[in-house]
Amino acid sequence: MPQPPFNRRDFLKANAVLGLGSTVFSGFIGEDPQVSRESQEIFSDGNAAEGRLYFDGFTRIGPRKYKHPAEKWKLDDLLKDMDQCSISAALVAYTQSVNYDLMYSNLELSRMIKPFPHLFPIWNVMPHQTGEFPEPAGLGKLMAEHHVRAVSIHPKTNAWDWKARHCTPLFAHLSKNKILTIATASELGAWEDVAEFLDRYPTLPLLLTGAFWNEQRYVLPLVQQYKNLHISFDNFQINEGLEYLHRIGCVDQLIFASNSPTMAAGAHRTYIDYSAIPEPDRAKIAGGNLMRLLKISSKPALRENKNEDILMQAVRAGSPLPVPVIDMHMHMLHEGLNGGGWTYRMENGGPKGIFATAKRLGYRGGGIMSWNGVVSQNAVAGNPCTAEALDVAPKGYWGLATFDPSHYSQEELRAMIAEVYADKRFIGMKPYQFYGFEYHDPVYDVWWEYGNQNRFYGLIHNSRSDLLEVETLAKKYPDVRWIIAHAGGSYKMADMAIAAMKKYPNVFAEITLTPVPLGVIEYLVAGAGENRILYGSDLPMRDPRQQLGWLVFSTLPLEVKKKVLAENAMQVIKPCLDRLPEHNRPSLTSK
Repeated sequence: MPQPPFNRRDFLKANAVLGLGSTVFSGFIGEDPQVSRESQEIFSDGNAAEGRLYFDGFTRIGPRKYKHPAEKWKLDDLLKDMDQCSISAALVAYTQSVNYDLMYSNLELSRMIKPFPHLFPIWNVMPHQTGEFPEPAGLGKLMAEHHVRAVSIHPKTNAWDWKARHCTPLFAHLSKNKILTIATASELGAWEDVAEFLDRYPTLPLLLTGAFWNEQRYVLPLVQQYKNLHISFDNFQINEGLEYLHRIGCVDQLIFASNSPTMAAGAHRTYIDYSAIPEPDRAKIAGGNLMRLLKISSKPALRENKNEDILMQAVRAGSPLPVPVIDMHMHMLHEGLNGGGWTYRMENGGPKGIFATAKRLGYRGGGIMSWNGVVSQNAVAGNPCTAEALDVAPKGYWGLATFDPSHYSQEELRAMIAEVYADKRFIGMKPYQFYGFEYHDPVYDVWWEYGNQNRFYGLIHNSRSDLLEVETLAKKYPDVRWIIAHAGGSYKMADMAIAAMKKYPNVFAEITLTPVPLGVIEYLVAGAGENRILYGSDLPMRDPRQQLGWLVFSTLPLEVKKKVLAENAMQVIKPCLDRLPEHNRPSLTSK
Protein backbone atom coordinates (compact mmCIF):
# COMPACT_ATOMS: atom_id res chain seq x y z
CA MET A 1 0.00 0.00 0.00
CA PRO A 2 1.20 3.57 -0.63
CA GLN A 3 2.37 5.39 2.47
CA PRO A 4 -0.41 7.61 3.82
CA PRO A 5 0.00 11.36 3.42
CA PHE A 6 1.80 13.03 6.31
CA ASN A 7 -0.24 14.33 9.19
CA ARG A 8 0.17 18.04 9.88
CA ARG A 9 -0.92 17.70 13.49
CA ASP A 10 1.71 15.04 14.16
CA PHE A 11 4.40 17.33 12.87
CA LEU A 12 3.23 20.34 14.86
CA LYS A 13 3.05 18.19 17.97
CA ALA A 14 6.57 16.89 17.46
CA ASN A 15 7.79 20.38 16.66
CA ALA A 16 6.33 21.76 19.87
CA VAL A 17 7.69 18.91 22.02
CA LEU A 18 11.19 19.32 20.67
CA GLY A 19 11.09 23.10 20.76
CA LEU A 20 12.09 23.48 17.14
CA GLY A 21 11.97 27.04 15.93
CA SER A 22 13.79 28.75 13.11
CA THR A 23 16.93 26.62 13.44
CA VAL A 24 16.03 23.28 11.89
CA PHE A 25 18.03 23.82 8.72
CA SER A 26 21.74 23.20 8.69
CA GLY A 27 24.17 25.11 6.53
CA PHE A 28 22.98 28.72 6.80
CA ILE A 29 23.61 31.70 9.04
CA GLY A 30 21.49 31.53 12.17
CA GLU A 31 21.83 27.79 12.77
CA ASP A 32 21.47 26.86 16.41
CA PRO A 33 24.33 24.56 17.45
CA GLN A 34 22.27 23.35 20.39
CA VAL A 35 19.71 21.55 18.20
CA SER A 36 20.06 17.94 19.22
CA ARG A 37 20.76 14.97 16.97
CA GLU A 38 17.37 13.60 18.02
CA SER A 39 15.58 16.70 16.75
CA GLN A 40 17.49 16.56 13.47
CA GLU A 41 16.55 12.93 12.97
CA ILE A 42 12.85 13.75 12.95
CA PHE A 43 13.54 15.27 9.54
CA SER A 44 14.83 12.03 8.06
CA ASP A 45 11.42 10.62 7.26
CA GLY A 46 8.41 11.73 5.23
CA ASN A 47 7.00 14.01 7.91
CA ALA A 48 10.06 16.25 7.54
CA ALA A 49 8.43 18.01 4.59
CA GLU A 50 6.22 19.92 7.02
CA GLY A 51 9.24 21.85 8.26
CA ARG A 52 11.18 22.16 5.00
CA LEU A 53 11.20 25.73 3.79
CA TYR A 54 11.38 26.38 0.06
CA PHE A 55 13.17 29.58 -0.97
CA ASP A 56 13.15 29.98 -4.75
CA GLY A 57 16.51 31.11 -6.11
CA PHE A 58 15.26 32.46 -9.42
CA THR A 59 11.86 33.66 -10.57
CA ARG A 60 11.20 36.24 -13.27
CA ILE A 61 8.26 38.49 -14.04
CA GLY A 62 7.54 41.04 -16.74
CA PRO A 63 6.62 41.32 -20.42
CA ARG A 64 8.69 39.55 -23.05
CA LYS A 65 8.86 39.25 -26.81
CA TYR A 66 7.09 36.50 -28.74
CA LYS A 67 4.91 35.60 -25.75
CA HIS A 68 1.88 33.38 -26.29
CA PRO A 69 -1.27 35.14 -24.99
CA ALA A 70 -1.83 32.43 -22.39
CA GLU A 71 1.74 32.32 -21.05
CA LYS A 72 2.09 33.45 -17.44
CA TRP A 73 4.19 36.55 -16.75
CA LYS A 74 2.64 38.74 -14.08
CA LEU A 75 3.62 39.24 -10.46
CA ASP A 76 0.20 37.91 -9.51
CA ASP A 77 0.92 34.72 -11.50
CA LEU A 78 4.11 34.23 -9.49
CA LEU A 79 2.39 34.82 -6.17
CA LYS A 80 -0.38 32.35 -7.00
CA ASP A 81 2.12 29.70 -8.08
CA MET A 82 4.11 30.15 -4.87
CA ASP A 83 0.95 29.82 -2.78
CA GLN A 84 -0.17 26.75 -4.72
CA CYS A 85 3.19 25.02 -4.25
CA SER A 86 3.94 26.10 -0.66
CA ILE A 87 6.97 28.19 -1.63
CA SER A 88 7.88 30.45 1.29
CA ALA A 89 10.12 33.04 -0.38
CA ALA A 90 11.69 33.89 -3.71
CA LEU A 91 14.30 35.95 -5.47
CA VAL A 92 12.58 37.85 -8.28
CA ALA A 93 14.09 39.15 -11.52
CA TYR A 94 12.37 41.55 -13.91
CA THR A 95 12.52 41.28 -17.68
CA GLN A 96 12.61 45.07 -18.05
CA SER A 97 15.86 45.19 -16.09
CA VAL A 98 17.38 43.54 -19.16
CA ASN A 99 15.12 44.95 -21.87
CA TYR A 100 15.06 48.61 -20.76
CA ASP A 101 17.25 50.93 -18.73
CA LEU A 102 18.80 48.75 -16.03
CA MET A 103 18.70 51.04 -12.99
CA TYR A 104 15.31 52.53 -13.79
CA SER A 105 13.87 49.02 -14.07
CA ASN A 106 15.72 47.69 -11.02
CA LEU A 107 14.10 50.41 -8.90
CA GLU A 108 10.75 49.70 -10.51
CA LEU A 109 11.09 46.03 -9.54
CA SER A 110 11.86 46.94 -5.94
CA ARG A 111 8.78 49.15 -5.80
CA MET A 112 6.60 46.42 -7.30
CA ILE A 113 7.54 43.75 -4.78
CA LYS A 114 7.91 46.00 -1.71
CA PRO A 115 4.42 45.03 -0.38
CA PHE A 116 5.52 41.39 -0.29
CA PRO A 117 8.18 40.79 2.38
CA HIS A 118 8.77 37.22 1.19
CA LEU A 119 9.98 38.48 -2.21
CA PHE A 120 13.56 39.67 -2.72
CA PRO A 121 14.75 41.57 -5.83
CA ILE A 122 17.44 40.48 -8.27
CA TRP A 123 18.99 43.60 -9.77
CA ASN A 124 20.62 43.41 -13.18
CA VAL A 125 24.03 45.10 -13.14
CA MET A 126 26.71 46.19 -15.60
CA PRO A 127 29.86 48.38 -15.68
CA HIS A 128 29.44 52.12 -15.12
CA GLN A 129 31.83 53.59 -17.68
CA THR A 130 29.19 54.32 -20.36
CA GLY A 131 27.26 56.62 -18.02
CA GLU A 132 24.18 54.41 -17.90
CA PHE A 133 24.75 52.73 -14.55
CA PRO A 134 26.05 53.69 -11.09
CA GLU A 135 29.69 53.12 -10.22
CA PRO A 136 30.25 50.29 -7.71
CA ALA A 137 30.26 52.46 -4.58
CA GLY A 138 26.97 54.09 -5.57
CA LEU A 139 25.52 50.75 -6.56
CA GLY A 140 26.40 49.35 -3.15
CA LYS A 141 24.58 52.17 -1.38
CA LEU A 142 21.48 51.69 -3.53
CA MET A 143 21.51 47.94 -2.95
CA ALA A 144 21.73 48.45 0.81
CA GLU A 145 18.93 51.01 0.73
CA HIS A 146 16.64 48.65 -1.20
CA HIS A 147 17.71 45.45 0.57
CA VAL A 148 19.11 43.84 -2.59
CA ARG A 149 21.04 40.66 -1.85
CA ALA A 150 21.51 39.20 -5.33
CA VAL A 151 22.32 40.48 -8.80
CA SER A 152 22.23 39.14 -12.33
CA ILE A 153 24.56 39.84 -15.24
CA HIS A 154 23.73 39.73 -18.95
CA PRO A 155 26.95 40.61 -20.79
CA LYS A 156 25.83 39.09 -24.08
CA THR A 157 22.28 40.49 -24.15
CA ASN A 158 23.28 43.90 -22.78
CA ALA A 159 26.41 44.02 -25.01
CA TRP A 160 29.34 44.40 -22.63
CA ASP A 161 32.55 42.42 -22.30
CA TRP A 162 32.89 40.87 -18.86
CA LYS A 163 36.54 40.05 -19.59
CA ALA A 164 37.49 43.66 -20.25
CA ARG A 165 39.74 45.47 -17.77
CA HIS A 166 37.19 48.20 -17.15
CA CYS A 167 34.83 45.61 -15.60
CA THR A 168 37.29 44.92 -12.77
CA PRO A 169 35.81 47.50 -10.34
CA LEU A 170 32.33 46.00 -10.66
CA PHE A 171 33.44 42.44 -10.07
CA ALA A 172 35.86 43.49 -7.31
CA HIS A 173 32.93 45.08 -5.50
CA LEU A 174 30.71 42.03 -5.95
CA SER A 175 33.51 39.68 -4.91
CA LYS A 176 34.50 41.69 -1.84
CA ASN A 177 30.91 41.63 -0.61
CA LYS A 178 30.30 38.08 -1.82
CA ILE A 179 27.12 39.13 -3.60
CA LEU A 180 25.30 36.20 -5.17
CA THR A 181 25.60 36.71 -8.91
CA ILE A 182 23.19 34.94 -11.25
CA ALA A 183 23.90 34.22 -14.92
CA THR A 184 23.42 31.68 -17.66
CA ALA A 185 26.36 30.03 -19.37
CA SER A 186 25.45 31.60 -22.71
CA GLU A 187 25.65 35.12 -21.23
CA LEU A 188 29.27 34.43 -20.27
CA GLY A 189 30.11 32.85 -23.63
CA ALA A 190 31.17 29.24 -24.12
CA TRP A 191 31.69 26.74 -21.31
CA GLU A 192 35.41 27.55 -21.24
CA ASP A 193 34.39 31.14 -20.49
CA VAL A 194 32.36 29.96 -17.50
CA ALA A 195 35.50 28.27 -16.16
CA GLU A 196 37.53 31.42 -16.77
CA PHE A 197 34.97 33.51 -14.89
CA LEU A 198 35.15 31.16 -11.92
CA ASP A 199 38.96 31.25 -12.01
CA ARG A 200 39.06 35.06 -12.12
CA TYR A 201 36.59 35.56 -9.28
CA PRO A 202 37.04 32.63 -6.85
CA THR A 203 35.30 34.38 -3.94
CA LEU A 204 32.27 35.48 -5.97
CA PRO A 205 29.34 33.03 -5.58
CA LEU A 206 27.91 32.33 -9.04
CA LEU A 207 24.49 30.74 -9.53
CA LEU A 208 24.21 29.22 -12.98
CA THR A 209 20.63 28.94 -14.18
CA GLY A 210 19.23 27.70 -17.48
CA ALA A 211 21.69 24.85 -18.11
CA PHE A 212 20.01 21.93 -19.88
CA TRP A 213 20.02 18.25 -19.02
CA ASN A 214 22.10 17.51 -22.15
CA GLU A 215 24.94 19.74 -20.88
CA GLN A 216 25.91 17.47 -18.00
CA ARG A 217 29.38 16.76 -19.37
CA TYR A 218 30.13 20.48 -19.08
CA VAL A 219 28.35 21.24 -15.82
CA LEU A 220 29.24 18.25 -13.64
CA PRO A 221 33.05 18.63 -13.90
CA LEU A 222 32.76 22.38 -13.26
CA VAL A 223 30.64 22.05 -10.14
CA GLN A 224 33.15 19.57 -8.73
CA GLN A 225 36.13 21.80 -9.51
CA TYR A 226 34.77 25.19 -8.44
CA LYS A 227 33.16 25.52 -5.03
CA ASN A 228 31.98 29.04 -5.83
CA LEU A 229 29.77 27.60 -8.59
CA HIS A 230 26.15 26.89 -7.68
CA ILE A 231 23.63 25.29 -10.00
CA SER A 232 19.87 25.08 -10.27
CA PHE A 233 17.68 22.46 -11.89
CA ASP A 234 15.13 24.52 -13.81
CA ASN A 235 16.21 23.04 -17.17
CA PHE A 236 18.95 20.83 -15.72
CA GLN A 237 16.47 18.01 -15.11
CA ILE A 238 19.04 15.22 -14.97
CA ASN A 239 18.04 11.72 -13.97
CA GLU A 240 18.97 11.04 -10.33
CA GLY A 241 20.87 14.33 -10.39
CA LEU A 242 20.46 15.27 -6.75
CA GLU A 243 21.47 11.80 -5.64
CA TYR A 244 24.58 11.82 -7.83
CA LEU A 245 25.68 15.31 -6.80
CA HIS A 246 25.07 14.48 -3.15
CA ARG A 247 27.16 11.35 -3.50
CA ILE A 248 30.14 13.28 -4.92
CA GLY A 249 30.00 15.95 -2.21
CA CYS A 250 28.42 18.94 -3.99
CA VAL A 251 25.25 19.34 -1.95
CA ASP A 252 26.20 22.81 -0.64
CA GLN A 253 26.25 24.10 -4.23
CA LEU A 254 22.72 23.07 -5.19
CA ILE A 255 19.90 25.64 -5.32
CA PHE A 256 16.15 25.28 -5.79
CA ALA A 257 15.20 27.72 -8.56
CA SER A 258 12.03 27.42 -10.63
CA ASN A 259 11.89 30.25 -13.19
CA SER A 260 8.24 30.69 -12.21
CA PRO A 261 5.83 31.91 -13.51
CA THR A 262 7.20 30.90 -16.92
CA MET A 263 7.90 27.42 -15.57
CA ALA A 264 5.92 25.57 -12.90
CA ALA A 265 7.46 25.78 -9.44
CA GLY A 266 5.76 22.56 -8.38
CA ALA A 267 7.77 20.62 -10.95
CA HIS A 268 11.06 21.67 -9.40
CA ARG A 269 10.13 21.29 -5.75
CA THR A 270 8.99 17.72 -6.48
CA TYR A 271 12.53 16.91 -7.64
CA ILE A 272 13.69 17.70 -4.08
CA ASP A 273 10.66 16.27 -2.26
CA TYR A 274 11.31 12.84 -3.76
CA SER A 275 15.10 12.95 -3.57
CA ALA A 276 16.74 9.96 -1.94
CA ILE A 277 19.13 11.97 0.22
CA PRO A 278 19.11 12.78 3.95
CA GLU A 279 16.57 15.34 5.06
CA PRO A 280 19.09 17.94 6.31
CA ASP A 281 20.57 18.00 2.82
CA ARG A 282 17.15 18.28 1.19
CA ALA A 283 16.56 21.29 3.42
CA LYS A 284 19.83 22.84 2.26
CA ILE A 285 18.84 22.53 -1.40
CA ALA A 286 15.27 23.71 -0.79
CA GLY A 287 16.34 26.93 0.89
CA GLY A 288 19.21 26.64 3.33
CA ASN A 289 22.01 27.06 0.81
CA LEU A 290 20.37 30.11 -0.70
CA MET A 291 19.75 31.77 2.65
CA ARG A 292 23.41 31.26 3.52
CA LEU A 293 24.50 32.87 0.24
CA LEU A 294 22.09 35.77 0.76
CA LYS A 295 23.30 36.22 4.36
CA ILE A 296 19.79 35.83 5.74
CA SER A 297 20.03 34.92 9.42
CA SER A 298 16.29 34.72 10.14
CA LYS A 299 14.40 32.45 7.82
CA PRO A 300 11.20 33.72 6.18
CA ALA A 301 7.90 32.52 7.57
CA LEU A 302 6.93 29.04 6.46
CA ARG A 303 4.10 29.33 3.94
CA GLU A 304 1.87 26.32 3.27
CA ASN A 305 -1.09 25.76 0.99
CA LYS A 306 -3.92 24.79 3.33
CA ASN A 307 -6.09 23.66 0.41
CA GLU A 308 -3.74 21.14 -1.16
CA ASP A 309 -5.14 17.79 -2.30
CA ILE A 310 -3.92 14.32 -1.32
CA LEU A 311 -1.48 14.21 -4.24
CA MET A 312 0.26 17.43 -3.23
CA GLN A 313 0.36 16.21 0.36
CA ALA A 314 1.96 12.95 -0.72
CA VAL A 315 4.63 14.69 -2.78
CA ARG A 316 5.52 17.06 0.05
CA ALA A 317 5.84 14.04 2.32
CA GLY A 318 7.98 12.18 -0.19
CA SER A 319 5.44 9.35 -0.27
CA PRO A 320 4.27 7.44 -3.35
CA LEU A 321 1.17 9.00 -4.82
CA PRO A 322 -1.95 7.43 -3.29
CA VAL A 323 -3.59 7.08 -6.73
CA PRO A 324 -2.36 5.10 -9.76
CA VAL A 325 0.28 6.57 -12.07
CA ILE A 326 0.81 5.25 -15.62
CA ASP A 327 3.69 6.73 -17.58
CA MET A 328 3.03 6.76 -21.33
CA HIS A 329 6.54 7.86 -22.35
CA MET A 330 9.41 5.81 -20.89
CA HIS A 331 12.77 4.99 -22.45
CA MET A 332 15.28 2.41 -21.30
CA LEU A 333 19.03 1.91 -21.45
CA HIS A 334 20.72 -1.46 -21.08
CA GLU A 335 21.33 -2.37 -17.46
CA GLY A 336 24.34 -0.67 -15.92
CA LEU A 337 24.62 2.17 -18.43
CA ASN A 338 24.70 5.89 -17.64
CA GLY A 339 25.15 7.17 -21.18
CA GLY A 340 22.95 7.28 -24.25
CA GLY A 341 25.45 8.58 -26.81
CA TRP A 342 25.18 11.95 -28.55
CA THR A 343 24.82 14.60 -25.80
CA TYR A 344 22.88 12.35 -23.45
CA ARG A 345 23.90 11.25 -19.97
CA MET A 346 21.31 9.35 -17.92
CA GLU A 347 22.43 8.34 -14.46
CA ASN A 348 21.31 4.79 -13.60
CA GLY A 349 19.18 4.63 -16.75
CA GLY A 350 18.70 0.88 -16.91
CA PRO A 351 15.81 -1.19 -15.54
CA LYS A 352 16.98 -1.35 -11.90
CA GLY A 353 17.26 2.42 -11.56
CA ILE A 354 14.12 3.24 -13.50
CA PHE A 355 11.84 0.76 -11.77
CA ALA A 356 13.17 1.77 -8.33
CA THR A 357 12.33 5.41 -9.08
CA ALA A 358 8.94 4.43 -10.47
CA LYS A 359 8.12 2.56 -7.27
CA ARG A 360 9.17 5.57 -5.19
CA LEU A 361 6.72 7.77 -7.09
CA GLY A 362 3.78 5.36 -7.04
CA TYR A 363 3.79 4.10 -10.64
CA ARG A 364 1.45 1.25 -11.56
CA GLY A 365 2.94 0.77 -15.02
CA GLY A 366 3.66 2.37 -18.34
CA GLY A 367 4.86 2.04 -21.89
CA ILE A 368 8.55 1.25 -22.36
CA MET A 369 10.56 1.89 -25.51
CA SER A 370 14.28 1.57 -26.09
CA TRP A 371 16.70 4.45 -26.39
CA ASN A 372 19.16 2.82 -28.74
CA GLY A 373 16.44 1.76 -31.16
CA VAL A 374 14.90 5.21 -31.37
CA VAL A 375 17.43 7.98 -30.81
CA SER A 376 20.53 5.92 -31.62
CA GLN A 377 18.93 4.69 -34.89
CA ASN A 378 19.45 0.99 -34.22
CA ALA A 379 15.90 -0.32 -34.37
CA VAL A 380 16.90 -3.96 -34.66
CA ALA A 381 18.87 -3.74 -31.41
CA GLY A 382 16.31 -1.53 -29.68
CA ASN A 383 13.37 -3.92 -29.63
CA PRO A 384 15.34 -6.68 -27.81
CA CYS A 385 16.48 -4.02 -25.29
CA THR A 386 12.84 -3.25 -24.57
CA ALA A 387 12.02 -6.94 -24.24
CA GLU A 388 14.88 -7.41 -21.77
CA ALA A 389 13.51 -4.56 -19.66
CA LEU A 390 10.05 -6.16 -19.72
CA ASP A 391 11.58 -9.43 -18.57
CA VAL A 392 12.52 -7.82 -15.23
CA ALA A 393 9.72 -5.25 -15.01
CA PRO A 394 7.20 -5.17 -12.16
CA LYS A 395 3.56 -5.73 -13.00
CA GLY A 396 1.89 -3.26 -15.32
CA TYR A 397 4.52 -2.43 -17.97
CA TRP A 398 4.30 -3.09 -21.71
CA GLY A 399 6.44 -2.35 -24.75
CA LEU A 400 6.49 -0.03 -27.76
CA ALA A 401 8.37 -1.32 -30.79
CA THR A 402 10.25 0.71 -33.37
CA PHE A 403 11.06 0.02 -37.04
CA ASP A 404 13.26 2.03 -39.38
CA PRO A 405 12.25 2.29 -43.07
CA SER A 406 15.47 4.11 -43.96
CA HIS A 407 17.71 1.11 -43.24
CA TYR A 408 15.46 -1.80 -44.24
CA SER A 409 13.31 -2.72 -47.21
CA GLN A 410 9.56 -3.11 -47.07
CA GLU A 411 9.93 -6.90 -47.15
CA GLU A 412 12.40 -6.80 -44.28
CA LEU A 413 10.15 -4.49 -42.29
CA ARG A 414 7.16 -6.76 -42.79
CA ALA A 415 9.11 -9.73 -41.40
CA MET A 416 10.52 -7.73 -38.47
CA ILE A 417 7.10 -6.38 -37.54
CA ALA A 418 5.57 -9.84 -37.38
CA GLU A 419 8.50 -11.19 -35.38
CA VAL A 420 8.60 -8.42 -32.76
CA TYR A 421 4.84 -8.28 -32.23
CA ALA A 422 4.71 -12.03 -31.79
CA ASP A 423 5.74 -11.03 -28.27
CA LYS A 424 2.31 -10.11 -26.89
CA ARG A 425 3.84 -7.62 -24.48
CA PHE A 426 4.28 -5.15 -27.35
CA ILE A 427 1.21 -3.03 -28.08
CA GLY A 428 2.70 0.34 -29.06
CA MET A 429 4.36 1.89 -32.11
CA LYS A 430 7.17 4.43 -31.75
CA PRO A 431 8.65 5.94 -34.92
CA TYR A 432 11.20 8.73 -34.73
CA GLN A 433 12.16 11.78 -36.72
CA PHE A 434 15.77 10.59 -37.14
CA TYR A 435 14.55 7.92 -39.57
CA GLY A 436 14.24 10.69 -42.13
CA PHE A 437 10.69 10.15 -43.37
CA GLU A 438 7.56 11.99 -42.37
CA TYR A 439 5.22 9.58 -40.66
CA HIS A 440 2.53 9.73 -43.30
CA ASP A 441 5.01 8.71 -46.00
CA PRO A 442 4.01 5.42 -47.71
CA VAL A 443 7.20 3.74 -46.42
CA TYR A 444 5.47 3.48 -43.04
CA ASP A 445 2.21 2.02 -44.36
CA VAL A 446 3.20 -1.60 -43.72
CA TRP A 447 3.62 -0.76 -40.02
CA TRP A 448 0.53 1.42 -39.64
CA GLU A 449 -1.67 -1.14 -41.41
CA TYR A 450 -0.47 -3.85 -39.04
CA GLY A 451 -1.12 -1.58 -36.06
CA ASN A 452 -4.58 -0.68 -37.29
CA GLN A 453 -5.49 -4.37 -37.72
CA ASN A 454 -4.32 -5.14 -34.18
CA ARG A 455 -5.68 -1.93 -32.63
CA PHE A 456 -2.29 -0.79 -31.33
CA TYR A 457 -1.49 2.80 -30.39
CA GLY A 458 1.23 5.11 -31.69
CA LEU A 459 3.35 7.67 -29.86
CA ILE A 460 4.30 10.44 -32.28
CA HIS A 461 7.11 12.95 -31.78
CA ASN A 462 6.30 15.16 -34.73
CA SER A 463 9.01 15.61 -37.35
CA ARG A 464 7.39 18.73 -38.81
CA SER A 465 6.56 22.12 -37.34
CA ASP A 466 2.86 21.22 -37.55
CA LEU A 467 0.77 18.13 -36.78
CA LEU A 468 -0.14 17.19 -40.34
CA GLU A 469 1.37 13.73 -39.79
CA VAL A 470 -0.88 12.97 -36.83
CA GLU A 471 -3.99 14.34 -38.48
CA THR A 472 -3.35 12.37 -41.68
CA LEU A 473 -2.72 9.13 -39.79
CA ALA A 474 -5.71 9.60 -37.47
CA LYS A 475 -8.04 9.83 -40.44
CA LYS A 476 -6.46 6.98 -42.40
CA TYR A 477 -6.06 4.55 -39.46
CA PRO A 478 -9.06 5.09 -37.17
CA ASP A 479 -8.47 1.98 -35.03
CA VAL A 480 -5.11 3.31 -33.82
CA ARG A 481 -5.02 5.77 -30.90
CA TRP A 482 -2.48 8.40 -31.95
CA ILE A 483 -0.72 10.14 -29.06
CA ILE A 484 0.95 13.50 -29.65
CA ALA A 485 4.17 13.43 -27.64
CA HIS A 486 5.36 16.58 -25.84
CA ALA A 487 2.05 18.37 -26.33
CA GLY A 488 2.62 20.42 -23.16
CA GLY A 489 6.02 21.70 -24.22
CA SER A 490 4.65 25.10 -25.19
CA TYR A 491 1.35 26.90 -25.56
CA LYS A 492 1.84 26.93 -29.33
CA MET A 493 2.20 23.15 -29.35
CA ALA A 494 -0.82 22.86 -27.07
CA ASP A 495 -2.88 24.89 -29.55
CA MET A 496 -1.98 22.52 -32.36
CA ALA A 497 -2.71 19.48 -30.23
CA ILE A 498 -6.09 20.85 -29.16
CA ALA A 499 -7.02 21.51 -32.78
CA ALA A 500 -6.08 17.95 -33.78
CA MET A 501 -8.00 16.41 -30.89
CA LYS A 502 -11.11 18.41 -31.77
CA LYS A 503 -11.00 16.98 -35.29
CA TYR A 504 -10.27 13.34 -34.47
CA PRO A 505 -11.56 11.31 -31.51
CA ASN A 506 -8.62 8.87 -31.75
CA VAL A 507 -6.00 11.55 -31.04
CA PHE A 508 -4.62 12.09 -27.52
CA ALA A 509 -1.96 14.39 -26.06
CA GLU A 510 0.91 13.47 -23.74
CA ILE A 511 2.39 16.35 -21.77
CA THR A 512 6.11 15.85 -21.13
CA LEU A 513 8.87 18.30 -22.02
CA THR A 514 11.62 20.23 -20.23
CA PRO A 515 9.97 23.72 -20.28
CA VAL A 516 7.08 22.61 -17.96
CA PRO A 517 5.14 25.81 -18.76
CA LEU A 518 3.00 27.00 -15.88
CA GLY A 519 -0.68 26.53 -16.66
CA VAL A 520 -0.34 24.64 -19.93
CA ILE A 521 -1.75 21.36 -18.59
CA GLU A 522 -4.87 23.19 -17.46
CA TYR A 523 -4.93 24.86 -20.89
CA LEU A 524 -4.86 21.47 -22.64
CA VAL A 525 -7.66 20.11 -20.48
CA ALA A 526 -9.78 23.21 -21.04
CA GLY A 527 -9.25 23.01 -24.79
CA ALA A 528 -9.54 19.28 -25.46
CA GLY A 529 -11.36 17.86 -22.45
CA GLU A 530 -10.24 15.97 -19.39
CA ASN A 531 -10.36 12.55 -21.08
CA ARG A 532 -7.71 13.15 -23.75
CA ILE A 533 -4.61 14.27 -21.82
CA LEU A 534 -1.98 11.77 -20.68
CA TYR A 535 0.93 11.79 -18.25
CA GLY A 536 4.39 10.93 -19.56
CA SER A 537 7.91 11.70 -18.39
CA ASP A 538 10.43 10.77 -21.12
CA LEU A 539 12.60 9.20 -18.40
CA PRO A 540 15.54 8.68 -18.02
CA MET A 541 16.50 11.41 -20.52
CA ARG A 542 14.85 13.73 -18.01
CA ASP A 543 14.19 12.82 -14.42
CA PRO A 544 10.48 11.94 -14.04
CA ARG A 545 10.04 13.88 -10.82
CA GLN A 546 9.75 17.31 -12.44
CA GLN A 547 7.25 16.02 -14.97
CA LEU A 548 5.14 14.42 -12.24
CA GLY A 549 5.26 17.51 -10.02
CA TRP A 550 4.23 19.72 -12.91
CA LEU A 551 0.94 17.81 -13.04
CA VAL A 552 0.46 17.19 -9.32
CA PHE A 553 0.84 20.88 -8.40
CA SER A 554 -1.37 22.07 -11.24
CA THR A 555 -4.68 23.70 -10.31
CA LEU A 556 -6.74 20.91 -11.88
CA PRO A 557 -9.36 19.26 -9.66
CA LEU A 558 -8.21 16.01 -8.06
CA GLU A 559 -10.53 13.89 -10.16
CA VAL A 560 -9.11 15.36 -13.36
CA LYS A 561 -5.54 14.84 -12.16
CA LYS A 562 -6.39 11.18 -11.57
CA LYS A 563 -7.60 10.89 -15.14
CA VAL A 564 -4.43 12.43 -16.56
CA LEU A 565 -2.21 10.35 -14.28
CA ALA A 566 -3.65 6.97 -15.24
CA GLU A 567 -7.31 6.64 -16.12
CA ASN A 568 -6.98 8.13 -19.60
CA ALA A 569 -4.01 5.88 -20.30
CA MET A 570 -6.15 2.87 -19.52
CA GLN A 571 -8.60 3.98 -22.19
CA VAL A 572 -5.77 4.19 -24.72
CA ILE A 573 -4.56 0.64 -24.06
CA LYS A 574 -8.01 -0.85 -23.41
CA PRO A 575 -8.33 -2.38 -26.93
CA CYS A 576 -5.04 -4.23 -26.27
CA LEU A 577 -5.72 -5.53 -22.76
CA ASP A 578 -6.88 -8.94 -23.91
CA ARG A 579 -3.66 -9.30 -25.86
CA LEU A 580 -1.39 -8.36 -22.96
CA PRO A 581 -0.25 -11.08 -20.55
CA GLU A 582 -1.70 -10.64 -17.09
CA HIS A 583 1.64 -9.47 -15.65
CA ASN A 584 1.80 -6.61 -18.14
CA ARG A 585 -1.66 -5.21 -17.48
CA PRO A 586 -1.70 -2.19 -15.16
CA SER A 587 -4.40 -1.99 -12.54
CA LEU A 588 -6.25 1.01 -11.19
CA THR A 589 -7.46 -0.84 -8.13
CA SER A 590 -5.84 -0.54 -4.73
CA LYS A 591 -2.66 -2.52 -4.24
